[in-house]
Amino acid sequence: MAPRPSPLLRLAAALESRPVKLAISLLIVASVLPHRGLEDELRPYFLGIFGVELLLRAALLRQRGRERSRLDVVLFAFDVIAWLSFLPLERLLDAHAAHALPVLRLSRLFLLLRFTREIAIDLYGILTRRELLEQFGLVTLAVWGLAFGSSVVLSHLAIPHDYDGRGPVPDAAFLDRIWWSFRQLESADNLVDNLHVHPIVAVISLGLTMVGVFVTSFIIGIGANVVHQVVRAARRRPVGYAGHALVIGPVHEAEMLVQEFVRLYERHRSLRSIRLSELWLWLLRRGPAPTRHALPRMTLLGTEDDPPAYLYAASMRWIVYRRGDSAQPEALAIAGAARAKRALILARHDAGPDADAVTAMALSSFRTQNRRGHVFVEVLETRNRDLIQAVGGPGTYPLDMQRFLGLFLCQHLITPGVEALYIDLMTSDGSEFYTHVFLGAGEARAVAALGEGPGGEISFSRMARAAHAQGVVLAGVFLGDAVPERREGELVPVDGLVQWLNPLLDPPEGSPAWALGARAGRVPARHLRGLIGVSATYAPLRRYGRELLMGRGVAPAGGAAAGGAAAGGAEAARGGEAARGGAAAGGAEAARGGAAAGGAEAARAWTEAWAATLSRRRRHLDRVLVVGYSPALPSLLRALAQFVPGVDVTLVLGERGDERMPLVDRLASLGMTLGSDGPPPGTDGAKLSLPRGGRATVYTHRGHDLASLAVRCAARGAPPSAAVFLSEPEGLDRDARTAMRLIRFARALESRELAHGGRLHVLAEFSSVAKGEHVRSLLDAGRCGFAGPDRLRLSLVSTERIKNYFMVHSAFVPGVTTLYEELLGEGGQDLLRIEARPPGAAEQAHGPIGFGELRAALEPRGAIPVALELDDGAVLLNPEPGSAPLAARIRAVYALARSEDLAVESERRPREGDGGDAARAVEAPPISA
Repeated sequence: MAPRPSPLLRLAAALESRPVKLAISLLIVASVLPHRGLEDELRPYFLGIFGVELLLRAALLRQRGRERSRLDVVLFAFDVIAWLSFLPLERLLDAHAAHALPVLRLSRLFLLLRFTREIAIDLYGILTRRELLEQFGLVTLAVWGLAFGSSVVLSHLAIPHDYDGRGPVPDAAFLDRIWWSFRQLESADNLVDNLHVHPIVAVISLGLTMVGVFVTSFIIGIGANVVHQVVRAARRRPVGYAGHALVIGPVHEAEMLVQEFVRLYERHRSLRSIRLSELWLWLLRRGPAPTRHALPRMTLLGTEDDPPAYLYAASMRWIVYRRGDSAQPEALAIAGAARAKRALILARHDAGPDADAVTAMALSSFRTQNRRGHVFVEVLETRNRDLIQAVGGPGTYPLDMQRFLGLFLCQHLITPGVEALYIDLMTSDGSEFYTHVFLGAGEARAVAALGEGPGGEISFSRMARAAHAQGVVLAGVFLGDAVPERREGELVPVDGLVQWLNPLLDPPEGSPAWALGARAGRVPARHLRGLIGVSATYAPLRRYGRELLMGRGVAPAGGAAAGGAAAGGAEAARGGEAARGGAAAGGAEAARGGAAAGGAEAARAWTEAWAATLSRRRRHLDRVLVVGYSPALPSLLRALAQFVPGVDVTLVLGERGDERMPLVDRLASLGMTLGSDGPPPGTDGAKLSLPRGGRATVYTHRGHDLASLAVRCAARGAPPSAAVFLSEPEGLDRDARTAMRLIRFARALESRELAHGGRLHVLAEFSSVAKGEHVRSLLDAGRCGFAGPDRLRLSLVSTERIKNYFMVHSAFVPGVTTLYEELLGEGGQDLLRIEARPPGAAEQAHGPIGFGELRAALEPRGAIPVALELDDGAVLLNPEPGSAPLAARIRAVYALARSEDLAVESERRPREGDGGDAARAVEAPPISA
């Protein structure tokens, strides 16, 4: 470990910061203002301030040793001269020597060069290059040669003219004639005013002026070239950022990723300053230390000369671009890799099968300069995930994006309507998952002191009620033995912490959370290390975390908002919803605001009747049609086979060579191997066995019309219950290709060429969902021959947007990667869509239903509601504490739960042919990988 610099050197390093440079520049300018009285009054202060600066500069110069440049020595000499100019030398010198004092004082202006030294050095290096010196020499020689030649002609002919502005004289000096000729070249305004002059003078003036126009254009071109080279040289200088984010890879194609990063930081701009209330509580030793978050500083490291065009937007002013090979230490050095807090390494899709190898090389080079920063790496092949982890070491998070996108698509396929939730949850437009980690031994002791009873536990139900009063849906906690510590310039550490989603339920026996004492509804206070919640920004969760540290983050056991006991000992909050006005001194929720006094009992009866009808019936999904190939298809196929036993999948792939992978490689990724000379499956198809009794039939087609072939292949068996159109990686316009396939599919449905199987779900993958919205009208119920509008559902998903946001959110929120691994992966907690249509209850209650009543109704069944879906399709993620929509408007509730835990004693198994609402509860649990 490098020795820690002395306090004097650390103070001297602050001279290079931008605010200090600006302050010193203003002081230098003020010291040379021509106001004698002002200088006399401020001279003692200038002497002291610049004396301290001179001392710090001397310490820096000594510390650099042999690495100091001659320019550093020259600037230090002017520092000494400038400081001497503040001494009362006029009292010590005689009158003749005192006349030199103004020149001595003006030397202070030379110090301003220090703050533009990089540009000055670049400009000097560019102007002194041989080619530019030759160009400037040629122009100078041409200009003065023409001026000299013209003056010689005018002198020998003795032509009288007004050469010096004092009237025409025949014996004008030769130098006056040279200067007159030069002025004709210098500007077209110096052309003779009229033709009432000697003809030779008029011709020479016109000729010199025309030549001067070309010379000026040539000089402007040289100047533009110099400016361009200065800008290029500036991009080769190391960035001055510290604690910034570094993006490595094809950054010119990462506009969506960079925009999401900036938007997230912009939403959290309130955290850039320290709140006075937090500072006051900290000074009174009643609260934790205040913290301040940084500006959205980011460096992009790409391979092209020019920066991405999107960086010219006004919101990108904190983003800088550097060019270089990500595997070269020099390129990483100019991008500030050694001081970066986080790095995102994007995969090079144009590298083909070597993409992960290129990524691993960039990661290895980054780790040679930075071992402390967190690195988030995009991995294209799942088998390389462990290798990337081994290369990067601790603090490296491989993001298996193709697997994640396959799981994501599968959840959309199995649970129609969930895309509305993810539009809010997976973008910076609505609420998102955030985490808050308690750092240091002091915060750990403060949390441990909240434990009650012999085991020192905290009621999660009471924590959730208090958190919702702050605008947070508390979804889980972090547990651990060790106390997390964050070193200066690093992200919040989450390695070693145990994630426990939905603490209303017991964690699996033998799991790390179980070993730490986690039980249903009871959080072990001595092991509590952090919070997981859904909120509009990080600020509400951070505010609730601070309330918890101060002992005000747990709602009281009694009160109007409390009622009965939840399963496993968790207390159920069955009262009204708290108003947002804030918590009382003990952290209790405010008065009931969700339902009116007259409708409170009906609302409670509605929620209890609704909760009693929950069923485990899964959505019928037996036959799926998949058209096209994307890198997420293998993961989608495996997830679908795991989740739906016995599923029958029809795959239709193109044989053309316009995809990034040959057909043989695409089939191999699905588990099908062709012989060396074996033909592709073609229109006859080839069978492929899937796990859990499923099967897939693969068809291939050499032409471009995959949709028509897909319709013919799907018509050979039972009608499909879902159809998936994947966005193939290449093409002039990927979305246009997908839209055309959807249009052909819609025509087949309309003409009855393909029969539909009940409520058909069509899932389409687009790069831009907005470009695919126009095809929605082609798939409505009337045009496709369906009896009712609920018989067909079209889901448009932008995997590009989800992928970019997931990478940014993973880098922005500590621990969110493992959170989505549990939500989308096999086992653990799921995001369920629960239809809210209990039999008879909808007719009994038409009044408002508070989110608190819904939470209380689901708590005994181990479910945490996070969002409401209304009858107009709108999704309210993390509703405001005071919000209470009408019961008749609630179509579904999205909750964090395990589907098998939602069965109740009064569950009614749907009889054959029974289409009642009792058979329509949980539409689907999430998928498994």
